[in-house]
Amino acid sequence: MEQKQTINFGAGPAKLPQSVLLQAQKELLSYSGMGISVLEMSHRSVDFNKILTKTESLLRELLTIPDNYKVLFLQGGGSGQFSAVPLNLIGLKEDTCADYLVTGTWSEKAAKEAEKYGKVNIVHPKLDSYTSKSV
Repeated sequence: MEQKQTINFGAGPAKLPQSVLLQAQKELLSYSGMGISVLEMSHRSVDFNKILTKTESLLRELLTIPDNYKVLFLQGGGSGQFSAVPLNLIGLKEDTCADYLVTGTWSEKAAKEAEKYGKVNIVHPKLDSYTSKSV
């Protein structure tokens, strides 16, 4: 039975090739023929550690990440980083300020979230609408 293929033009997640989806479907029930799904595998197991190691290696190769940089696999999506970044960089210090360029909806949300963790300076203010580049 042929299925309808819809393309998502949203910010994410993105459309995946059919071959990737079919491989994921196959591996979902029995990862590498082990008889266990990755969803059931302990995150402390040797097999799961191999998955993480290979993923990091491929990511470093794809993005040319230097060895002196750490790769972090975090949950929460992009919006989760709106808290994580200022919390780590501003660190709830009263005398620390972060500059934000508000160029659209997402940077506006990021700046608003950052205000929970420290002083925020809006370098470029919000416009009435975002229909052109501000820089």
